Amino acid sequence: MFFLSKLLGSPVRDVADTPAGTVHDLVVTTAGHAYPRVTAVGVRRRGKTLCAAWPDITSFEESGTLLRVPRAALSARELLPDELHLSATFLDKQLVDTDGRKVIRVNDIQLLRMGADVHVVGVDISSSAILRRVGLGKISERLAMSRQNPRPHLIDWKDVDVKHTDDSSVRLAVPRTKLELLHPADIADLVHELSPEERAAVLDALEDDLAADTFEELHPSYQAALLLDLPDDKASEILSEMSPDDAADLLADLPDDRRAHFIAMMEKGDADDMRELLSYPEHSAGGIMTTEYAWARLDDTAAEATQRLREQAEHVETVYYIYVVDRSEHLRGVFSLRDLLTTPLDKKVREFMTANPVAVSTAASEEEITDVIAKYNLLALPVVDDEGELHGIITIDDAIDLVLPLAWKKRLPRIFH
Repeated sequence: MFFLSKLLGSPVRDVADTPAGTVHDLVVTTAGHAYPRVTAVGVRRRGKTLCAAWPDITSFEESGTLLRVPRAALSARELLPDELHLSATFLDKQLVDTDGRKVIRVNDIQLLRMGADVHVVGVDISSSAILRRVGLGKISERLAMSRQNPRPHLIDWKDVDVKHTDDSSVRLAVPRTKLELLHPADIADLVHELSPEERAAVLDALEDDLAADTFEELHPSYQAALLLDLPDDKASEILSEMSPDDAADLLADLPDDRRAHFIAMMEKGDADDMRELLSYPEHSAGGIMTTEYAWARLDDTAAEATQRLREQAEHVETVYYIYVVDRSEHLRGVFSLRDLLTTPLDKKVREFMTANPVAVSTAASEEEITDVIAKYNLLALPVVDDEGELHGIITIDDAIDLVLPLAWKKRLPRIFH
């Protein structure tokens, strides 16, 4: 299987191995098969879009397309009655169900090679598709590998109503599924279109953990007002289920009396975390970090560290890295989940950890954070105080939030829950 986004812009070379242009779009036919078949490749060359018929293609891969004809043989052609341009027709369009309800945007399209042909098999609505399309495909793949309990993001092409798709939206041939079965980002898109009263009713009806996930996907301008519209007990449950850093950001936008009220409703440990996070400047490492991270002691064996991880897994942002702290909570080392799984059970953590890991101070700026994560290719970055005590971590989704435009930010996955 492969994705349309990885094909677009890839090189096309002719029978003489001469550059013939780049892939601009795919032409597919919807006749005779539930899954559209690629009939031609649109090739962009010198500002013009030409067409390479499928029989004229020797090799069709993400790395490039090879033709069995010279580039001079390429020419423009009109679409046949059952043909359409795949990217132009579907990519970035809004999906709409049979009730007229918008569901989510088409972020990518999945294709499958079936014998000598290539067919369209699914619509990718995942946020990972966005990372692929902005050139962060390798990061997207790494995040997918580290993600716990991944949710499906592909819609079977058989559920797409091609005949009723137009320039503004892509129609589905099925009704909207139950709200709880949608991804939180999908629910957030839906909630954005509702009135304030309807938004509160939807969030109040969701299970607490799903409501919290959905809340984190909402545009920041909606969050504070919506929280204040919810019953206190529901608002409190949502805050407790949210990542500490996201909850702290939300609380910072509330009036002082309401912020104090919600913190007073939290359990002591959660309340202490909130007060600490709110004490740091908003754009510092301390203000961005989460206090939920996996940890182990220097003298733990691999077996003991594994047991600790099992106990912590439900409450931490990521289990990809496990941080090693001493009895005074000073950061001493780090090891990966892979390290843990491949180490003899009786071996001490201090023997297989990486000592003196890269870290930033609680006062570090956003620029320093992103520079360090990029330089060392990290999925998470520990945050320490002047004495070296570990206070939290900054995950890569939070780091990406610092550099991507807001329109992209809210579509990023919550990769570490």
